[in-house]
Amino acid sequence: YVLKVFFPTLEMANLFTPPKEFRIQRELCGVLDSKNIILYGFNNLEIDIEKCFKIIEKNQNFTLDFPSSILAFDGYRIFLFYLFRKLKLYWNLALENRQREVFCEFFSYARKIYIILMSTEEIFDEELNKNLALRFEDLVKQSYCILANNELDENLLLFLGSEDLQNLLSDFDFFIKEDSFYKSEQEKYFFKQMIAMQLRKRLVLFKKNLLKNFEIETFEENFLGLSVFLEYFHNLYNLKILSKLYNKYFICDLEKKTLLKLTKKKEKLGKLIHKASKKLKIYKGY
Repeated sequence: YVLKVFFPTLEMANLFTPPKEFRIQRELCGVLDSKNIILYGFNNLEIDIEKCFKIIEKNQNFTLDFPSSILAFDGYRIFLFYLFRKLKLYWNLALENRQREVFCEFFSYARKIYIILMSTEEIFDEELNKNLALRFEDLVKQSYCILANNELDENLLLFLGSEDLQNLLSDFDFFIKEDSFYKSEQEKYFFKQMIAMQLRKRLVLFKKNLLKNFEIETFEENFLGLSVFLEYFHNLYNLKILSKLYNKYFICDLEKKTLLKLTKKKEKLGKLIHKASKKLKIYKGY
């Protein structure tokens, strides 16, 4: 329980002494106000990042479950490291067997990391974040070109074993594990809040493209970006409408025929997106 005490003046607040039965844990100011206590909990959760990394390194066969009060910098590092370990898993498997299905998974996780990096310029150091995002974008393009070939030949082995790729993996591993140099101004905001802002932004763009300015390439790009955030965060807010949106419309492939089928349901989809965006509005602002 939290007892909130108001004072008419700062002087009276400074003179206040709580009864011995009570203990002051923290003053309510700045980011820790009444609204944030309701949305994120009372305490900023201190996470043992190294322990989290070790757990993820040993096993990635679990669903990430983020506490409400985890900060954005910690939350994004854990999330990106989870995606990164998945990427490395399929990188190693693709090197071993060169199977198309395995390389498709490698391509998928590279693309997910790129999408997330495009939304974290306000969390991590902007220049480093941008550099890594561009390198992952190039990785995605090269991977797509290889998948476009009917046969996976020696080019795949050369690509996966290239010095450029190994350097990227090494640099990204260091970037995620480093905790003292790469913070930006918004790293202390709540992870749950920043994800909600990304979801709302992507929901609005997707709805606008769907109902007003439809263009298949933009629609495909917006669908992909939104689907990644919904895949991992549709349960973060205990909002049934987000889970309904994800399960009904966003668990599908990216074939143009499949995406075009969604446009035939655009009125229903648009209404669902509007409701989901409205529910997330409570998390707006810093």
